[in-house]
Amino acid sequence: MRVNAVYQILERPKVYLSIGAVQWSKINQGSRGRIYLLAHPIWAFGGRSIYLYFKHKFSLARRNVKLILLNNSASEDRMTKCLGFESYLINHNIHVSESDFRVEPRPKKYDAVYMAQAKPFKRIHLARQVRSLYVITYFWPDVRDKNGLWDLHAFEPSVSHAEFNRDRISASEINRILNESYCGLALSRKEGAMFSSMEYLFAGLPIVSTKSIGGRDFFFDDRFVRIVKSDAEQVSEGVAEFKRLKLDPHIIRKVTLEKVMKSRKDFFDVVCDIAKREGAPLDESFEAFHNRIWGVDALEKLSVIIS
Repeated sequence: MRVNAVYQILERPKVYLSIGAVQWSKINQGSRGRIYLLAHPIWAFGGRSIYLYFKHKFSLARRNVKLILLNNSASEDRMTKCLGFESYLINHNIHVSESDFRVEPRPKKYDAVYMAQAKPFKRIHLARQVRSLYVITYFWPDVRDKNGLWDLHAFEPSVSHAEFNRDRISASEINRILNESYCGLALSRKEGAMFSSMEYLFAGLPIVSTKSIGGRDFFFDDRFVRIVKSDAEQVSEGVAEFKRLKLDPHIIRKVTLEKVMKSRKDFFDVVCDIAKREGAPLDESFEAFHNRIWGVDALEKLSVIIS
């Protein structure tokens, strides 16, 4: 699911879904009756975002659009409820595709992989003691060397030994690199729920993570996630542990999918409740709804009203 795109997931009543708030000012009434916007905050909720979400809430209400927040962490859910938002604890990582990221039988080439944009908050330097490292990265805006290629080493010299992609790569290429790695890294202190953490888990990778706020730990499990201090040596030790343990990737994926399915059912229940409010009970089973929203190629079929 694309960040900041707005998808229509129900026609009657009109129910829209988005991750992030950039495009909300473009949502118009366009028809009789109330529109419902189910929205996942893309970043940790608090501070400046409280003001922005209140502003959006009242702006949308003037256009007869009801904002409902789907929060990435329990603390954010409690906060938004206290602030008067209708909200539910449904982490946005339910929208990561388990068909794109999956377990493949490949020989291991890397001790760890870190999927991280080239930004300071990702703290790529904390991976500097991981001997065999692949960083799947992107720059925004693009920053390229004299040959027109990305240069992660120039951005973060402390990981000059790491391999990395020189331009954008496909989901299938990402999945290949994940399966060639013993574990995934998650090293920011603060962000949102971190899509790539779920991509690791669907590919059967254990995770070495620092403590964080923003909800990326929502689907974590102590059996295959280590939370370490924000210290390069601790990160390296966590990687070495998982390399030694050689956990079963199929179990990691299975346990994660079970948790995701529960949250997807919670999402479905919210949509059913909205339909009942408007006197149009949803005539669709959870299985059918799931295939329509999260099935293979579902995103190509969903109506995107704003992109």
